[in-house]
Amino acid sequence: MTAHEKHKEHAPKEVRFYVITISTSRYEKFIKRETIVDESGDAIKESIISEGYKVVGYTLIPDNKIKILRAFSEALDNPDVDVIISTGGTGYSTTDVTVETIRKIFDREIEGYGDVFRMVSYNDPKVRSASYLSKSTAGIIGDKVVFLLPGSPDAVKLAMKELILPEIGHLLYLVRGK
Repeated sequence: MTAHEKHKEHAPKEVRFYVITISTSRYEKFIKRETIVDESGDAIKESIISEGYKVVGYTLIPDNKIKILRAFSEALDNPDVDVIISTGGTGYSTTDVTVETIRKIFDREIEGYGDVFRMVSYNDPKVRSASYLSKSTAGIIGDKVVFLLPGSPDAVKLAMKELILPEIGHLLYLVRGK
């Protein structure tokens, strides 16, 4: 049995996620009590649940550094949270500030994640060269794992299916040294 297989064997079976959607347009509709469609946030929650994991929290916030930090701080302070996944704010528009805001508080960046995400995206014929327009990344803060995903529902589904869910237990095992 390889070390990788041993780690997966000892990885936690129960993983608890907190989902944060970062979208000014959706947040404004929420404030006005209008109907909100959060395809990306819903796709994340559905994929988590379909793997038998738990969603223990969800927040919708605008593209605002202070509100982003506050939402992440609350999730990080919650002892019931193992993994935080956000969607939105990872591009290059002037309002996309998620990565620059959260990367500063990473204890360690999971450097390969963003590279592999962009490679997998590049291999999708619908995305190809647009794949390098994403700053999607991941990191570790304390004993929690954080993923910063794009706002695109297709990108979220791809990341969850191909990268995050297959390795999350293994990654938590490594991060927590257990």
